Amino acid sequence: MDTFYLVFRVVPIPENPSAKEVEGAFASCWILADDPAAALILASFKVRQQEWEIVSVEEAPIKVTKTDYSDTEHDLERYKTAQTQGMSLVFAAWAKDGKSSYGPVRLKDANDFILSDYLSQIKTLKRKGRCLHFDAGRRCAALIDAHSIQKNGALSLIAENGEVYVPSKNFGDTKRSMGGVAFAKQGVGAVSTFRGFCGKHDNELFRPIDDFPLSPTSEQIALYAYRSLCREIFFKENSVLLFKELSEKDHQNKAIIGVFDAMYKGSALALRNLNVHKKKYEFLLGSGSFKALKSVLFHSSQPPSVVFSGVLYPEYDFMANQLQDLSDRSKNVDLISFCFAPMSQGWACLFAWHEDSSKSCVPLMRSLATVTHGNESLGVCLFRFVVSNCENLAMNPSRWKSLTEKQRDEVAASASHATNVFSPVRSDYLTRGLENITDWKFDYVTSTFEPGTES
Repeated sequence: MDTFYLVFRVVPIPENPSAKEVEGAFASCWILADDPAAALILASFKVRQQEWEIVSVEEAPIKVTKTDYSDTEHDLERYKTAQTQGMSLVFAAWAKDGKSSYGPVRLKDANDFILSDYLSQIKTLKRKGRCLHFDAGRRCAALIDAHSIQKNGALSLIAENGEVYVPSKNFGDTKRSMGGVAFAKQGVGAVSTFRGFCGKHDNELFRPIDDFPLSPTSEQIALYAYRSLCREIFFKENSVLLFKELSEKDHQNKAIIGVFDAMYKGSALALRNLNVHKKKYEFLLGSGSFKALKSVLFHSSQPPSVVFSGVLYPEYDFMANQLQDLSDRSKNVDLISFCFAPMSQGWACLFAWHEDSSKSCVPLMRSLATVTHGNESLGVCLFRFVVSNCENLAMNPSRWKSLTEKQRDEVAASASHATNVFSPVRSDYLTRGLENITDWKFDYVTSTFEPGTES
């Protein structure tokens, strides 16, 4: 991430301890972010979190480097603080009597509160669960730690000594990465698990993909998509419960309440849409008719180095064109699933969607075909898509260790794209990045739709 500098003109809100003496202040901020828009959003939140109301943006975010502060020792220290803590915020205030001044005032470390509350409570919720099978009932009491990425058919292919590298959920790792994604080694038994199925339904429903390589059959493709979708629903249900609870706590800081309330409403909307798609897949699986199922399969004969499983509401394509407006809450949004699938020879990067989502998913696939018929590498484009849109992935330890520190940072930064609630999705995020990292190569492509006829 780059370092941005910006300045706000602020006034204290009544809850601010300095409200009786201080009339206003300038808040100078050095912050790590992907772009100026993300810097402005995150800095605005942090300033409000410190119990100040923003009157105006005095200096818009500009990218800065260490050399910009070679002659100013104090500002250089603030720049360095941002490199280690993610942000440095200083208030220079003036008093209501017009005589006194206050500053600089040190930023209170409120970020730990948000991270620790979220990560500790999400662990508790993860141990709870329910069977998401469409025929679930009382007999589904024996919940299991179901793998959304197969343990034997996928994780075992890339593991070394039973371990892989995954995005860490540890509070210490998350804090050191300043809220971004950090990768850590983990045993395959705990990777990609969720308590979303009972043992009976998990074994019966997913046997065609757990016990057999991808052929592919329509049923197998539907099952891969359904499993990815159910995992997302499981965690989204937990997010809704957690953010609702956190937003109702008696916080003194109104900014914290506001951000949790916004996260609760956003998660609830996303969950509603996920359940709409779940019912569509359940009709396919229950009826045995898969005419409405669409897919694209990219086959590779290489030994795999990364395995993954996820779903996405595609917003932009591989040429930075908008596919759908996710801010329009009056409509159900299009959804696509993507996952690693072992085949009898090699493996596949498998995309699938219900035909009701073709309006966005077909142009997404068509844009990929367009850029890869030019100078873009198909392997790089798919790797970029997976890393940027999926926190449910694992990497081969030797492959991870073979990357330079700069390359690991680039992978982690791309992986943070899907998790950073303060950073708006860039329209061009699928057009650049991770060019010299992956060795993915694909032999052939099969699809169940005609790109020139569907819209």
